[in-house]
Amino acid sequence: MRRFGLTLFLAIFYSLCWLALWSISFYLTQNGQQAMLLLPQGLRLALMTLLSRRYWPAMLASELGIAVWLHSEQLQTHWIILLSPFLSLIPAALVQHFWRRFTLYWQRLLLLLGAVAGNSLLQMAMPGLWLSSPLSQTLLASFTGGILLTPFIYLIYEYLKQQHLQNLLAQEIPDPPLRTSLLIWCSLFFALAVCLQMTLAPEVERLLIILVFLPNVVMAYAFGWQGGVLAAVLGSLMITVTRQMSGAFHDLLELELFLSTQALLGIGLGIAISRQQQLASHLNRYRLQLEQELHTRRQLTERLVHTEEAVRKEIARELHDEIGQNITAIQIQAMLVDRSPHGEATHAAAKQIGELSQRIHHTTRQLLRQLRPPVLDEMALDKALHHLASEFAFAQQGIDFQLDYRLPGVPTDDTLIFTLYRLVQELLNNINKHAGATEVRVSLTEQHPMLVLDVCDNGIGFTQPVQEGFGLRGIEERVRALGGEWVLSQQAGTRIIVKLPTNLQRIPP
Repeated sequence: MRRFGLTLFLAIFYSLCWLALWSISFYLTQNGQQAMLLLPQGLRLALMTLLSRRYWPAMLASELGIAVWLHSEQLQTHWIILLSPFLSLIPAALVQHFWRRFTLYWQRLLLLLGAVAGNSLLQMAMPGLWLSSPLSQTLLASFTGGILLTPFIYLIYEYLKQQHLQNLLAQEIPDPPLRTSLLIWCSLFFALAVCLQMTLAPEVERLLIILVFLPNVVMAYAFGWQGGVLAAVLGSLMITVTRQMSGAFHDLLELELFLSTQALLGIGLGIAISRQQQLASHLNRYRLQLEQELHTRRQLTERLVHTEEAVRKEIARELHDEIGQNITAIQIQAMLVDRSPHGEATHAAAKQIGELSQRIHHTTRQLLRQLRPPVLDEMALDKALHHLASEFAFAQQGIDFQLDYRLPGVPTDDTLIFTLYRLVQELLNNINKHAGATEVRVSLTEQHPMLVLDVCDNGIGFTQPVQEGFGLRGIEERVRALGGEWVLSQQAGTRIIVKLPTNLQRIPP
């Protein structure tokens, strides 16, 4: 019962709309056959494409009934025109077959435009051969009606479907981009164009028809394909009013050609702009996802740095507490053995034990400094870097070393302090072991919002990254993971510039 009611309502609605469009077309063409091929073609093709096939019989029956009545009233005289509705079934069925495969608006709109073109060719080939009008006029009439109404009905269909989903799901769905203010201004623009066409001299009124293209361009640029479709319909109304009121178009073929041209311009430009906006939206979404992933990676790197330093500190404490105490006990025992009244062999063994304990003690202290330099807990960063430089004893090796620390304040981020210290430690260690340099320059400055570490020497350089310890590869990976920059150049030596954010916690996602 519900399906019967919907079918009956559709038949009545389609009949009224079809008859109204035929009346407008007949007023423009003064030909009953051409009127059936003009605006009613667009309505038929759009509804057959968008609605289920179970409604097709009701639509065909309604249209055939109206066509028979028009023939009885001598408003159309060729029975061959009754084939027109059945020919439209072919492109409509093809579009429905591919409709669900293409989900993007511009793909479906292109399908509809292809259906309009195919339907126009079919109308020209079948009824057009037996009609008195030229084939070109039959083709253009069918194409003009389709290009004007089919995209417009699709626009209304999408709007109604969206409103239905919004009410059904009770959730926020973005409204269509066509706003009331836009419609008002666009209507005023078209009204102004009509007035200019009607009031100015006939010699220049044809030049003013170019005004119809301006709303197409503006609305397509601002609102994509929806704006282009709406501008095409309103532009057609303006052209039609101009033609009827001032006689700007004395030839029906010229009128239909101009209507279809301006419609194609607006719709084509709208599709292109909407496609570009969609691509820009996708790129922006991918950029935000990438930034979020980078931010997550930076946070993970910070946690790894803190975890690494905590593990180093724990190992250093264990070495100091356990091994240090055992070495001290060994030294005490060696002293007792050495003082005991035994032979030379005993004293030699005691001496060897003492030397071994001293060697172990020295090695342990070196390990402790590498694992967790005490200066990081006891000194500020500037003093810790000066202390680190003094441990390499560059002056005793004949190396001119300069450290230029020009930060306005001490960094508060522990990850940044650890990273800067490890960077300077590893770079100076590489220079000391491999560079063979006579001059070394280290500077630490701030270029908001970045800290800049610049380390350069006049050594021999290198051909492969150093792999031991922290390593240049590890330096680069850590710097980039923290959102910093890394530049390495080898001209008259080696220069490495590292830039790190001044506050890692404020890195934008």
